[in-house]
Amino acid sequence: MDTGYSTVRNLLYIVLVLVVLAVLSNFYVASQLSINSNELASLRGLLQKQLMGTALTQAEELEKRMDALNQSAAGIDAKMKKAQDEMDAKLKKAQDDFVARMQVELPRIMDNYVKQRAPLIQRQLEQRGVPLPKP
Repeated sequence: MDTGYSTVRNLLYIVLVLVVLAVLSNFYVASQLSINSNELASLRGLLQKQLMGTALTQAEELEKRMDALNQSAAGIDAKMKKAQDEMDAKLKKAQDDFVARMQVELPRIMDNYVKQRAPLIQRQLEQRGVPLPKP
């Protein structure tokens, strides 16, 4: 029976050693998992910082492009305003020239028209029996 106890005792020692090895290996695996988890968390943080940095860089580039476009648009607006002012000035000058010309030429045209039509009107008035004063 001593051999039976001795065998059981030896098996118990082996099981005990295996349990201790299993517990130690569990602690080792847990520590490795913790290290991996920390590494993943730090990588996630680095990636977020890098992505935010990239996004901020792109946002700054877009803002610079928008500023350049706004400046171009402002330049175009100024050119359009200048062209409109020039056209308004030319149109006003043309209107003023037309009015001045009409003030000079319209009386001449009316005088010529009256001179041409006067004999015809005199004949029509004489036919109707309207007496006309002699000049």
